[in-house]
Amino acid sequence: MSKEALALLDGQAPDMAPAAAIRVLIADDDPGMRAMLRAAVRKLGFEPVLAEDGASALIAFREASCSLVLLDVEMPGLNGYELCGILRQEAGPFVPIVLVTGNDDVASVENAYAAGATDFISKPVNWPILGHRLRHLLKNFGIQRDLQRAQARNAAILDALPDLLFELDAQGRFVQCNAPATEELATQHRALVGRTVGEALSPKLRELALAAAAEARTLGHASPRTYRLHLPGGERWFELSVARKPADDGQEGQGAPTFIALSRDVTARKEAERRISDLADSLRQANADLRRANDQLQRQAFEDPLTGLPNRAMCHEHLDQLVQRIAAQGEAAGVGAVAPRELGVMFIDLDGFKPINDSFGHAAGDGVLKEVARRLQSVVRGAELLARLGGDEFVALIESPTAGEDAMRVGGRIIEVLRRPYSVGRHRVSLSCSIGVVLHPAQEPSGDRLLACADAAMYEAKRAGGSCCVLYEQSMSEDGAEEVLMRQALRESLERGELALHYQPEVDCVSGRVRGMEALLRWKHRKFGQVSPELFIPLAERYGLIGAIGNWVIDTACAQLAQWRGQGLHCRMSINLSPFQLRQPDLVDRIGQALAAHRVRPSQLVCEITESTMMEHSVQERATLERIAALGVRLSIDDFGTGYSSLAHLRHIPAQQLKIDRSFVTDLASSEQARHVVQAIIQLAHGLRMEVVAEGVQTQAQMQVLREQGCDLLQGFHIAAPMPARDVLRWMSARDLSASVFGPLAGPPG
Repeated sequence: MSKEALALLDGQAPDMAPAAAIRVLIADDDPGMRAMLRAAVRKLGFEPVLAEDGASALIAFREASCSLVLLDVEMPGLNGYELCGILRQEAGPFVPIVLVTGNDDVASVENAYAAGATDFISKPVNWPILGHRLRHLLKNFGIQRDLQRAQARNAAILDALPDLLFELDAQGRFVQCNAPATEELATQHRALVGRTVGEALSPKLRELALAAAAEARTLGHASPRTYRLHLPGGERWFELSVARKPADDGQEGQGAPTFIALSRDVTARKEAERRISDLADSLRQANADLRRANDQLQRQAFEDPLTGLPNRAMCHEHLDQLVQRIAAQGEAAGVGAVAPRELGVMFIDLDGFKPINDSFGHAAGDGVLKEVARRLQSVVRGAELLARLGGDEFVALIESPTAGEDAMRVGGRIIEVLRRPYSVGRHRVSLSCSIGVVLHPAQEPSGDRLLACADAAMYEAKRAGGSCCVLYEQSMSEDGAEEVLMRQALRESLERGELALHYQPEVDCVSGRVRGMEALLRWKHRKFGQVSPELFIPLAERYGLIGAIGNWVIDTACAQLAQWRGQGLHCRMSINLSPFQLRQPDLVDRIGQALAAHRVRPSQLVCEITESTMMEHSVQERATLERIAALGVRLSIDDFGTGYSSLAHLRHIPAQQLKIDRSFVTDLASSEQARHVVQAIIQLAHGLRMEVVAEGVQTQAQMQVLREQGCDLLQGFHIAAPMPARDVLRWMSARDLSASVFGPLAGPPG
């Protein structure tokens, strides 16, 4: 393997042309899996070569010089095992071939190795571990290939080395010496003829030669002995081999045996052995590094980095194992072999943890969570597993014939130990916890729903005031089943294009002209009817659908702006960003792509974030907001007044607009206190050079007060209710014909 390739495997920046890139053959009939493998290979700096079936993979391998092969097992035509066998014969032993399979049973593993596979990877693929495994496979195979080449090269060197051949008589006298003419010591060695070993050699070398002759006299030959000479050209190593030669006078027993001594210059071999030893040490070190890396990745994959406890993935895996074990024990108990056992799943959630994070910062909160984990470990020492699911949620698994009693007893001890004060800097704070317990198989026979049932019981504990342990009842999860059905319906509606955007105008407070539209998400389902955003948006956030929904909203809103532009309507479009979207690494790219695809000016798009999101944003989310602003997109702070903003946050957020929450507008016409608050918000925003939008304007009187106080834009049902895109232009026409800009208007035509 080239120096450039090894540098690439070590994560360095190689100095080489693109043609020297490492090629990786990817054969998979699933386009999605093929695309993900290609992205993973490119991320490693390698060049992917793609094939969608076995036949095309074989052609691609023969045409391209591939250093590694990733094969799907199930493919049309040649399957992964058959193709692996062919490639192994053609590629030889030093091209890693990795089978990617959804099966990890013993038969599948044996078939993979029988076909010549180097390794196999189970689906679903653990992508961080995949990258490290591919790097180390290539590195190890490169070292092994170099090692074999070095051994072959050394064998050739040994065959070409000049040998010195001596014959000694029974008295140890040099009878003859045959040396190649090119041997630099030939003249010196030929001068030994006629002299004895004792006369010609140094004491140490003489002792070695006599010992070899004595061994050869007895055994017929002596084991090779190496010796070293310090010559003018430098130090050289030789290997002495001695064999007995019977007397050749024709009379058995009359003549004394002579000896043949072969002296070979093995300096090159010694150097080669040293290099081989170094390579072997390097290989051993690489293998040790690979084992350590795999161990580390395994720990990272199943260990919570903050507390050191098992994480959510490890919890699910261990829970599955316990459910299977209890099922097997149940079958054995049926024939009287063992006493039945049950599993208690404890869901532990802290009460009052968020205020600690908000008041003292995340570093202090992390310290409290570590102490909570330490206390939990001291209490549930005999449990099968204690894991942290994330945030302030923990799970303990208890397996015993009396798991219900044990779990409730442990729950009481947990509540007691977590109630003790915690030190946060110079302060002492207190926490409590709510615990839900479900028993398997007595209360919930399905292993897939155990955590959900324990979670439902935990929420019952919270509703009861917290600081208590509640045993699960079936009625607790009835709402959970409805939530699962609604989540599936939301996913299907997204895939079928059944979500819709309605648009509510924002008008200038002075002129009454339409300045913008806010895109509001709507979902009408054939079973659930018109579902409130306050219900389905948190559901989408909780189950990971908000990213796909948010991407659809961005693209649809930009497409609508482009359509209105063609119809003569020029305005801004406001969309709402969930805090979960701000954690998407590709959010800014998505926005930029939508603007470019529909040829919308960035200044026409307004991205709204809630005041609470603004306050709780991380460094990463702050960077995302700054990148959005750098595109030229306007940022707006929504629901202002409902959170706990500080002037420092307002000054450092690149927002250009502030929206007063509707709760301040409701009693604006009748409450002097409300007018003072709104006046202060408007003056604050204008002082920070922000545009002010008042939401929830319902009456002419509210609108008049806001106009007098200098509000910039108005939005609410008094102006117009949210309407489908098809009704916007008709509403605009009706508004233009109205006698009074600020008079009450009819809603959009039916």
